[in-house]
Amino acid sequence: MKKEQKKSLQIMLIDNDKYVRESLSIFFGAEPLKFLIFKSASEGLNSLKYQDIDVVISDYFLPDMDGLSFLKQVAIQKPGIARVLMATIVTDDLKKEISMAGIDVFLEKPLSIATIDQVLYKINKEHLIKTKTGDEQ
Repeated sequence: MKKEQKKSLQIMLIDNDKYVRESLSIFFGAEPLKFLIFKSASEGLNSLKYQDIDVVISDYFLPDMDGLSFLKQVAIQKPGIARVLMATIVTDDLKKEISMAGIDVFLEKPLSIATIDQVLYKINKEHLIKTKTGDEQ
């Protein structure tokens, strides 16, 4: 992704897997974007009150609540925020719930940094279009 296109994107990642958090922190640390990383939904929800976030990426399996419930709360707190859910174990019921919850992107683990980068590129393009047309909430 071109760096100049990422400048305005503020991202929050919630994942209880230390390896995932560290890997993404290292990869995105050199990028000109704001990337907040937390290990629990409660930490993320608390931070969301004080942060201007454009995208929330969450794992499904979190220590204090499931990622889908977390992302539903995110939508209530900050309508219009892009929501991405990641999961290792995917059932038909979960796919249905994800669709009904209006999650913007669903990613099945394991996934690559390139996959996340592509998703962020797509979301950022949409974010820039909303910003230019004044459709942002």
